[in-house]
Amino acid sequence: MAETSCIVQHFSLFSDLADSDVELLVQLELDAREYPAGTVLCAAGSPATHFFTLMQGWAGIIRHFPDGRRQVLDLYLPGQIMRLREFGAQQARSDLVALTDVVACPFPRERVDELLAASATLARALILTLTAEQALLTERIVNVARRPAVERLGHFLLELCSRLGGGLRFDLPLNQELIGDLLGLSSVHISRTLSKLRKAGLIEQDDGGVRLLDPDGLSNLSGFNEQYLCRPGGSKTD
Repeated sequence: MAETSCIVQHFSLFSDLADSDVELLVQLELDAREYPAGTVLCAAGSPATHFFTLMQGWAGIIRHFPDGRRQVLDLYLPGQIMRLREFGAQQARSDLVALTDVVACPFPRERVDELLAASATLARALILTLTAEQALLTERIVNVARRPAVERLGHFLLELCSRLGGGLRFDLPLNQELIGDLLGLSSVHISRTLSKLRKAGLIEQDDGGVRLLDPDGLSNLSGFNEQYLCRPGGSKTD
């Protein structure tokens, strides 16, 4: 199981794991459950008793507003521990939602304390994981707050490309409304901006995916620098 464990692969990016470390991490993936797209795995205001490891699919942290608006705050890909940034909170601050069909494993928050006590290597890897997630969040704030739409979307596509392994073609299972809620744009604006990127010869879209035709041109346009996606030593974090 450890050979195919998403969380083991993810944590291996940050530290060299001993067999005992692998065994501890694998214990977090023993209760795999399927959640259809749209499922709220943990609702805002509910007791923060559990975290989740994400094995398959995409999930997000979403803040909903009384008037129906929403903001996607975090985007999770396989291998990540979800809601880890709320480690010290007694209640969930936002909804954890399956953005696609997902397979995730809930585990009690006490297991994180056990990991920290049992292994200095895993404690260090956990800190580096949080540091990497903070870098993602910081860059997204800059992206949403200061970049115009075409730069914002181009930057997001390059970030996804890097996080998903660097292949120029990748699946993008989010609809335009969700992308807009992540980037602070309307779905109409997302549609128009994608059209601009296609007409500029920077990307092409197929059924459920995106191909970067000119990643250097897109990078120059959006001011993208993947350094924030690198762990100590220069390797990418996803």
